[in-house]
Amino acid sequence: MKIYKLFLLSISILLLSSCGKDTGMRITTNTFANKEIIPRGFKPNSTFSITAKQKGDQLFIQEVSQKIATLIKDQGFSVKTTGKADYDLIFSFGMEKSTHTRDVPVYVPDYGPWYYYNYYAPYRYGYGYRVTYVPEEYTLFNKILLIEVYKNSSGKKEPVWQGTAHSYEEDSDLRDAIDYLLVTIFKHFGRNTQKYINTRMEETNQDVQRLREEYFQPIDYTEKNNKTYQRSLLKKSLLKN
Repeated sequence: MKIYKLFLLSISILLLSSCGKDTGMRITTNTFANKEIIPRGFKPNSTFSITAKQKGDQLFIQEVSQKIATLIKDQGFSVKTTGKADYDLIFSFGMEKSTHTRDVPVYVPDYGPWYYYNYYAPYRYGYGYRVTYVPEEYTLFNKILLIEVYKNSSGKKEPVWQGTAHSYEEDSDLRDAIDYLLVTIFKHFGRNTQKYINTRMEETNQDVQRLREEYFQPIDYTEKNNKTYQRSLLKKSLLKN
């Protein structure tokens, strides 16, 4: 009986401790658009230059810049050098951390007897547990992405679109999170959200995986390795038949 009670106690603790775990990423997005210049978003075939606002890790910045170029092309636009594009896109990203305190449950064995009524054995006792809460200090990392778009008009730059995306997490991996921020913010590229949009993205998000596949292509990558290219060849062969 004692072993059975302890087994039930262990199962209860595992179930309680597993509640509330969230494997996804929660992202808050907010965008503004100049309705006088882009009332319906950016025109088809618009061109953009891409510039980083910040200095620092040049390889990381270059990686983010190339992923932005990929997302721009996926929406039917093209990328040109600064001064030759219709719009100048300027981006920056970073991470801030803050310390907080929360109360966490601690399960303490209670060896005092507890009784219940049973027809065959009116008084039995066993072992239970009690829950107490203790303060725990933890760190949150606020990962932030800012994108600003300016229109080149008569030698001056006019702001036409601005988007921000950020996520509070205990994970400090900014390089992993930046892909989720990019994909989320580009879902509203050229549009005005009119409010903060809260999104929950799974780690296996297909748009993020597709972006990574397009960027992290192997060194010996050729057009014939491209799945899209292979599907087009198959389609052509089927049409011929």
